Amino acid sequence: MMRISESSSASADRLWRYLRDVEHWGDHLPTFQSVRHVGGPTPTNVGSCFEVRQPGLAKAVYEITRWEPEHGFTWVGRVPGVRTTGIHDIESDGDGHRILLGIEWSGPLAWVLRPLLSGKARRMMQSEGETIARLAEQD
Repeated sequence: MMRISESSSASADRLWRYLRDVEHWGDHLPTFQSVRHVGGPTPTNVGSCFEVRQPGLAKAVYEITRWEPEHGFTWVGRVPGVRTTGIHDIESDGDGHRILLGIEWSGPLAWVLRPLLSGKARRMMQSEGETIARLAEQD
């Protein structure tokens, strides 16, 4: 699993406001063009599905598999031969909090994606963590 961590002075509640609002990530995060609810419960919870469009990547559908308000969520996308798991967490960090983002590719074709997308994925996660922290701190 590849992970990044971004510290923030913002409260968990303010960080969660931006982290949980996946349908507006395209408005706030340069690494997302759009995120659209395509099935499952609303408001967002386990079983909610989203169509995700990101620059330079194929469109994908992700399903929420873990949803813990003010703590984080996990979603999973599948294409033939590859399962992508994205982790989005908030943890206490001394006087502030830390955003932890992670991605893991599994399945018989994951070995093809890792060398091709690891660098891009790390840069995108770093940008996402920095942007969410900045937005929550300015809120």
